[in-house]
Amino acid sequence: MNDLPLKDIHLPTGSLWWPPAPGWWLLLVLLILMGLLLIKMLPKILARLRHKPIKTASLRELNRIRQIAMGEQGDERKLIQALSVLLRRTVISYGARATDASLSGEKWINRLNQISEEPCFSGEQCNALTQGQYQPKFEIDIDELFRSCENWINLLPRIDDHAAS
Repeated sequence: MNDLPLKDIHLPTGSLWWPPAPGWWLLLVLLILMGLLLIKMLPKILARLRHKPIKTASLRELNRIRQIAMGEQGDERKLIQALSVLLRRTVISYGARATDASLSGEKWINRLNQISEEPCFSGEQCNALTQGQYQPKFEIDIDELFRSCENWINLLPRIDDHAAS
């Protein structure tokens, strides 16, 4: 019946996966280069991620306070208190909580100016931020105070620059 001269099946010798094709070597080199680049840039990326949310969140909260202030005219004491809390929370995010949280009066204003590296608040605004929330009635230009707070937040330094000082 089987008169055909067929040869037996030959199984391959060795491994089928070694040596890899040139495309796999190229992929390996690209992955190593990407890993080295990521390791080199990781500190910069992390510093940017730590820095940006503080400014963004502070500006978002400032805009929320501004919207509330537009809806509720007349209660400047609560508004000054909300701005003071926002500034204090932002300062605490930048520095040591133990030292910055307890500051008040002139030391508090000096700390605000130290972080922004330039004075952003006028004398009347400094007085409002330190004592306005405790006064029964306090008159101040609210729009100018909002502009000063926004300017201060925008002048905040990068976290890695601030940590060096």
